Amino acid sequence: MQPSPTVIVDTPSPEPARRLVLELALDPGDARRLPLLLRGHLLRGDGRRRAVPLRLNWHDTPAFTLAADGLALAERQQGRATDWRLERMLPEAGALWSPGSPRSVLAESAELAALGAALPAGLTQVAGFEGQSRLLLVADGLATEEGGAGRVELTLLSGTLRAAAATRPCCRVVLAGPAAAVAALAQVLAGRLHLHVPAASLAAEAMDAAGRPAPHRRHVAPALPPDQPVSAAFALLVGHLTEVILHEATRVSPAEAEPVHQMRVALRRLRSAIGLFGRAVRCPELAACKAGLKALARALGPARDWDVFVAGTARTVGANFPEDRAVRHLLAAAERRRQEAYATLRHHLAGAEFRRLGIALAVLAAARPWETMLAPLAAEGDEEAARQAGRLAGKLTDLAARALQRRLRPLREPGADIDALPAAALHGLRLHGKRLRYACEFFAPLFPGRHARRFIRRLSVLQERLGHLNDGAVAAALMAELGAARGFAGGVVCGFVAAQAAGSRAHIARSWRKFHRLDPFWD
Repeated sequence: MQPSPTVIVDTPSPEPARRLVLELALDPGDARRLPLLLRGHLLRGDGRRRAVPLRLNWHDTPAFTLAADGLALAERQQGRATDWRLERMLPEAGALWSPGSPRSVLAESAELAALGAALPAGLTQVAGFEGQSRLLLVADGLATEEGGAGRVELTLLSGTLRAAAATRPCCRVVLAGPAAAVAALAQVLAGRLHLHVPAASLAAEAMDAAGRPAPHRRHVAPALPPDQPVSAAFALLVGHLTEVILHEATRVSPAEAEPVHQMRVALRRLRSAIGLFGRAVRCPELAACKAGLKALARALGPARDWDVFVAGTARTVGANFPEDRAVRHLLAAAERRRQEAYATLRHHLAGAEFRRLGIALAVLAAARPWETMLAPLAAEGDEEAARQAGRLAGKLTDLAARALQRRLRPLREPGADIDALPAAALHGLRLHGKRLRYACEFFAPLFPGRHARRFIRRLSVLQERLGHLNDGAVAAALMAELGAARGFAGGVVCGFVAAQAAGSRAHIARSWRKFHRLDPFWD
């Protein structure tokens, strides 16, 4: 037997610990607890632990011209020093920007006239922050409780955000230092305080208080440029989808179903991205995120299932049996269970596990720990690390084509005719189709042309029709959960969804044949 050829991959030299700056929001009620919690872990003798007065004034036109472009102009007065900053509140299209990362400063000067930026006329103060800034230097001890190393600079901003006649307490924590130490310290603090990744920057929160909410990034996957490195492409997807999850989490309420739906879709896309890039970006930090994402999926699932049932099947059945007492009782029980599912979900979103997940994902996108992990391992001759480094060094289009082909393979197995497939097999096809569609949405911009759009369109139609069939299975399971499957009202519901499923078979078969005839757009 001939020995396997040796694969030689150029690997980067071991690099120093990557520095990370992470901006987090803290519940104002915990502002006094934070220094007490750090007692015994603070470095002394540098004289910088004293709080310094801080005032921020944001300026814009009465029509919020700057905010409309995703910009903010801030006058910062700290102690006796004053400076002006023009910064971004939102990233440019396709820009790599991680949640919790400080916003990009486009221009900075001690004088407004010296900014060198074309500012609109008629600027006036629209919002402000008044409070104090306190710098704390945290020694290794607390930061290393979960594996970090190195000194972390912790800046605590606490005060009042004001706009017009409205005021609200506001508190931010900025951590700076070696990425591993910052991540570890943030995780420790988030487990003991209400510390989390904010859904918006401080400037965006000020604009919101002034009546100009910053436009949120669209929920669709960001376009990946063909020349984007594999590592940066994955970080871009993680940052974008994490931002969607955190934004929608602030809006979750039983009064509106859409936030839970969008949050669940973003979560599924994120888990799909991890599966697509997993062999290239494998690292302990990513493995830890998977457990938190799985727990979030378990919390979101019941709320979404009851939303779909109550707004769909239950509403239709109730309209057709308006006078039936058993049906009315069943629908009332379903609504109570939906409210309970939302209470459980909101409890999860308010808990330490979700706060820590948000921080872990933000660090994952900003610090890219798989890169710093691989360099020393590959330098020491670790073969698996060298192969992983090779995947990172490869072309994004090559990774995309391989991943798409893997996702397509199980979807092609049944052949052109699926009329006789049992419901369980069709459910499996639906799951495979969903995974392929997410992958196509990520990678389609890498393969320009109408073929990709047609492929995704036909796959989406097939997915939707398979989903109608699955809704019936979910409804039957919910009836069993209510203990109503054998009663009259439960029988009405199960009969209704069974009739819908029977009628959808022909549509599924037709959509399947149209999709099955298509060639992959990545060939």
